[in-house]
Amino acid sequence: MPLDASIIVISFNQFPFEILYSVFRYLDIPDILRIRRVSRYLNAFSHCRGVWSDTYRNAEFVRPPGPFPSQCARDLEDALVPSFRVHHSLSQDTGTTQGEKPTIKLREIRYTGVDLRVSLIFGRFLFIALSEEIRCYDLSIDLFDSSSGATIVYRSAGGSLRSFHCVSAIDVEGRPFACAVLSEVTQAGFSTLETTQISIYLVNVDNPSEVTLDLLHQVEYPVFDIDVVNLGPRVIVIRGQVPSPDMDPDWHLIALDVNTRTHFSLPSFTRSTWEADSRANSETLEWTAIEDTLTPPTSISTLTHLLVARSFYAQATGWNTFLQAFTLPLPNDTHHHRPALLSSPLLNPSHQGIIRGINMRDSILLQDAILDLSTQDVFITLRVHAFEPSRPHSPVSKYGFLRLAASPSTSHTSHAFDCGVGLGAVAFNLLGSLGQFSRTPFLHPSFNGAGRVFYTLEPGSNGIVAGLEYDVRGGGAQSPDEHVAKVVEHPSILRFSTPRTLLDYDPYSGRLCLQLTMGKYRVIEILDLAV
Repeated sequence: MPLDASIIVISFNQFPFEILYSVFRYLDIPDILRIRRVSRYLNAFSHCRGVWSDTYRNAEFVRPPGPFPSQCARDLEDALVPSFRVHHSLSQDTGTTQGEKPTIKLREIRYTGVDLRVSLIFGRFLFIALSEEIRCYDLSIDLFDSSSGATIVYRSAGGSLRSFHCVSAIDVEGRPFACAVLSEVTQAGFSTLETTQISIYLVNVDNPSEVTLDLLHQVEYPVFDIDVVNLGPRVIVIRGQVPSPDMDPDWHLIALDVNTRTHFSLPSFTRSTWEADSRANSETLEWTAIEDTLTPPTSISTLTHLLVARSFYAQATGWNTFLQAFTLPLPNDTHHHRPALLSSPLLNPSHQGIIRGINMRDSILLQDAILDLSTQDVFITLRVHAFEPSRPHSPVSKYGFLRLAASPSTSHTSHAFDCGVGLGAVAFNLLGSLGQFSRTPFLHPSFNGAGRVFYTLEPGSNGIVAGLEYDVRGGGAQSPDEHVAKVVEHPSILRFSTPRTLLDYDPYSGRLCLQLTMGKYRVIEILDLAV
């Protein structure tokens, strides 16, 4: 049938970009990738930053924080596509009774000996720390040989590695970065006395894939046992224990601003000094005998504050948390390679208080600090353990808003107590549950309110890897009553015939690092859910 002469037929190649932007808003990620094959014109348009920034903002699945002005179209696409594939893999019904998800085994590494720690960074680099060296494997290189592909990024000179931690985060401009923390036992000259040297390195990835360690800070202790390392968008915090002859453990926190390389001085935390300080500054809490359940200090770092909390159990009031917030000085710049500063400013608490009914051990940041412009109060979304008074040993994983009041007078909640003259008060509002697996540790902090967690079930579960996805951004910081989190649990992502230990994972790329023992070998498997 002949076309009406009044009808003008044009192809997509003649559409102006303004119209194509409107069309592409209705396309999902697979459609955008497929439409590239239609023509060079559409291929060029699909690489525009505006396309991927709009797709990033409108996406309804877990993804890294963004988009940021510093991210180009390729950065956004590289972050978004794997996250979508993981979401699709976890969401699809495989038709099996167990509900296992399809995976690809990227690498299998076998070695003998005892490792100190294994870390997966950016979903691409696998670090294995042994007693005298640290090996790095680039998983983007297509190798399936257990003995090849390793680069020695560090070798101990004269000492022996005591511990190794490698943690990653996303900075204020949306760039992923990682820090490695090493502790070595050394002897000075002919002396028999041993010292522990703590070294903090920035992990640099040079083109094309060379990994190097850039020293940021070093400090020495007679004895220092590193327990936990936390990394926020600015500050890395190392928690360690110094033995004490009176059996009163002396906990130390080493805090370093990675951007400016400024080392902050923080007070030590012993049971006696902490209890005396808390009693002296609290007149509103009815103190009773504290059982031997005083937890080590938990640190959480945001863009603007460093939070330090210790939880304890009192017979009359149940679980309580004594929390201090330290306001971080404004950074002068955000360049990672600024020369080290000589000064070590002492951080004094800007807010402190006691919060009843929660335990902050293994707590983690879910959403970075948000400023309420009307009151100048700061809101920080955290994951905590909540307790019913009748069940003090049965924690429930919940999330809520931590409010740092601009002044003590602005705190009006029964969940907090002013603990210091001239200091701002703290308050905590529980908002909801984060799944039924309450004892699951959240390894990686989130700064945008959405994240993904993988974990193995309790011993005896025959090697089951489970997970959950959460989004706690609903309702807004100023409407806690309307705040509803979206939580999706995946109780059986992978099931193995032999038990495996989940060592680490990347929450956005969906790569899992598992370990099993096979005869005399330790075997590390890297599995990819982004299929």
